[in-house]
Amino acid sequence: MKINPTGFNKIQVYQNQLKIVGNQQSKQQKEDQVEISSQAKDLQSASKILSDREERVQQLKQQVQEGSYEINPSTIAEKMMNYFSKK
Repeated sequence: MKINPTGFNKIQVYQNQLKIVGNQQSKQQKEDQVEISSQAKDLQSASKILSDREERVQQLKQQVQEGSYEINPSTIAEKMMNYFSKK
């Protein structure tokens, strides 16, 4: 008479299935994360600067059209001197 160990194979199949289900559950429990790089943060702040600049340009255009824009030549000359003396 020959006895085959059939019970162990059934247990192994069940244990393998438990491992697969456990792996799937651990994958489902992970959460999504978003990280914003420093370059993206700089671009966000740059867009704010651009909107502020656009607002200032619109104000200057309106002043020029109304004729109320006044030029201060000494300030312009001073800034030009500072700009060219740095180079």
